Amino acid sequence: MVRRFSDVVQVRPVEGSQQQPEAFIWKGRLYVVRDVLAQWRERRAWWREARDSDEVRAHPGVGIAAAAVEQQVWRVEASPGWSFAPGVYDLAHDESVPGEQWSLVRVAD
Repeated sequence: MVRRFSDVVQVRPVEGSQQQPEAFIWKGRLYVVRDVLAQWRERRAWWREARDSDEVRAHPGVGIAAAAVEQQVWRVEASPGWSFAPGVYDLAHDESVPGEQWSLVRVAD
C-alpha cells in the first residue's frame, strides 16, 4: 500500500554527494537509508500551492510560474534502525527554495 505525505524531513546526504540521502529524520525518528532504488525529476503539485497560498492572491501569476518548478525525487529503502524491516520512501528535494528543503512524499509498506 502506498500512502502520500507532504511532511518536511531533515536529510543527511552521503558525504561527497550533493543530494543522495544517507539518512533522514521523520517525526522525530532517524531512518537509515539501506539502498537507493531510483531517482527522477518531477513537477511539484503546483495547483495545490496555487490554491492554498495567500501570496498567489496578492501576486497574480505566481501559481503559474510554480508549474515550471521541478523537484528531485529519491526512492530509497530505509528503516528506523538495522533491526527493523525496511520500507520504501520517496524523498523530494525542492531546489526552488533557498537552503535545503526536503519532504517525504510517499511511503510504501
